[in-house]
Amino acid sequence: MSHHKSNREVEGDPDRDHSRGMPRRPDEEELQEMTEEDRRDVGLPTGTERRRDEDDTQ
Repeated sequence: MSHHKSNREVEGDPDRDHSRGMPRRPDEEELQEMTEEDRRDVGLPTGTERRRDEDDTQ
């Protein structure tokens, strides 16, 4: 008898969820939105604000 779970038991249904495994990576647009929100929360410029600042200095 093995004490290890099979990959299927650990991962769950790959089309629906990952059970207790790793969460799915967000798509690029969602990742960018999350990053900008996190930067705003800590008082850093977001990517779009930095681009505007760079355009103003040229």
